[in-house]
Amino acid sequence: ISIIITDTSMVAQAFGWEVPDEGDREAQVEALVDHFNAAGGFAGRQIDAKVTVFNAITDGPVAEEALCNKITQDDQAFAAVLTGQFQENARPCYRNANTLMFDATLYPVDVAGFEELAPYYWSPLLPTYDDLVGGMATALIEEGWFEGATLGVIAIDSELSERVYAQQFVPRLEAAGVEVVSYNTIDPTDSTSFNNDQLQAIINFREAGVDKVVAIGGSRLVSWFIDTSITQNFAPAYALTSYDAPDFNAFNYPEMMPGASGISVLPGYDIEDDQLAFPASAAEQECADIFTAAGLEFSVRTNIRTGLLFCDVFRLLQHASPHLTEVSAQGVTEAVWQLGDSFEAASVYGVEFTKGSYAGGDLYRRFEFDAGCECMVLTGDPADFDE
Repeated sequence: ISIIITDTSMVAQAFGWEVPDEGDREAQVEALVDHFNAAGGFAGRQIDAKVTVFNAITDGPVAEEALCNKITQDDQAFAAVLTGQFQENARPCYRNANTLMFDATLYPVDVAGFEELAPYYWSPLLPTYDDLVGGMATALIEEGWFEGATLGVIAIDSELSERVYAQQFVPRLEAAGVEVVSYNTIDPTDSTSFNNDQLQAIINFREAGVDKVVAIGGSRLVSWFIDTSITQNFAPAYALTSYDAPDFNAFNYPEMMPGASGISVLPGYDIEDDQLAFPASAAEQECADIFTAAGLEFSVRTNIRTGLLFCDVFRLLQHASPHLTEVSAQGVTEAVWQLGDSFEAASVYGVEFTKGSYAGGDLYRRFEFDAGCECMVLTGDPADFDE
């Protein structure tokens, strides 16, 4: 199994951003491998985990292809755990090499995307992007966020964004009598197009009187748009999900966050521990105990937030092992489906595995920006994407 650790420190330094301490992630992986191998490994085999540290400042299609080739050809990995791979060519590369993926990246993939990559692509802890956007729209309608608003949308220029916007977002808003007055696509293929499209969107929003903005397509678009909006003195309220780096935005751009609201699916990346007890579940306690037993120090959830994702992947394999009929992508898939709603995740609010679906994320919680703490706070109980 190949574990990718994405190092964002140089990106943060280059842009003057502050990022939280996530501890020694390589040591966390080592602790997990030792623990689960001592407990029997996977399918009666010892887990051989190879860690690759990927420097996010080098990110691009060429770098992602090279990373994929290293893992699939040099390391000959059976499976890879992805944590920060945002290029469109990354996942098809692993799929073409018949390498099973467990994706913990906040990268938008809808049902059509999962079907194209099946059975090699899993996002066992996160929802499909269809569910995420549909859940966000439903939650914002229920809380009245759109009432009295002049709404604008920015969307990454992609087939995914078009599908999800048309199939999940627009029907819900139309049913609630909400109109989008300005829709703008953002071309991410190069920095010039990316910046120019954002500037044009701001011009269009100003002309239309937009005071609330929804972003479709992930790709950290909200963070970049906020950064651009500051230079233009444009400060709307934003709809957010975990895919929009809410904690990062609150930490680095608190003056731009009043009125922000949306849904959280990944507490370690979204909220402080005073919003959700740490550990919040027996599963999270189990993972924390593994790190503690290995002598690793941490004081808050954020320090082990990536470690919790890794821990859940190892735990998932352990729980699926009794149902395994063959060690293959299809075999693992069938075994995970057998778990249904019996698996308690450490890193997210809840998962459920359904035959035919390759995304496990099942629960979300509403949250909003609190100007007092300059942070995101939970405002609702866990809700099911299916309801």
